[in-house]
Amino acid sequence: MGYKKLDEVMELLTDELDGFNKSIGRLERLTQNTDNIKITPDTSEIERLLREHLESEKTKTERLKESVQEIRNQILKARLVPKIQLWVHYSIWFISLVVIGYLALEVSAIVEIQEKAFAKGEQEVISNLKGYFDQNPDHYKSYQKWLREKDSVPDQE
Repeated sequence: MGYKKLDEVMELLTDELDGFNKSIGRLERLTQNTDNIKITPDTSEIERLLREHLESEKTKTERLKESVQEIRNQILKARLVPKIQLWVHYSIWFISLVVIGYLALEVSAIVEIQEKAFAKGEQEVISNLKGYFDQNPDHYKSYQKWLREKDSVPDQE
């Protein structure tokens, strides 16, 4: 009885070894198939996509540069106040300064004008009085008397 069981165990082991050998054979065939398969990496599609993306980015960058340059030019040309308005403004300031200077000169000459007018008025009064006293010598005598009395009375102020 002992041999019978040993034979059965041996038979089972043999069957198992045959199955294992068959599996190994299949595995060897599969690895040979995979060894024969040559994979060549093809990056041409990725490169094409990258070139397209690079071209689109270049065009976008160029458009952006043009837009920035256009904005820069517009800012340089833009002014808060138009040139003509500035010239009118400066002209008004200049004319105002000239008028103020002229008026300052005229005001400074008022004292001289007053002195001339006073001298002229004094001469006219003297000539008018002389003509009046020539016509009325009695009045001239009473005027001289009044002057003497006035000079003899001391100022009481």
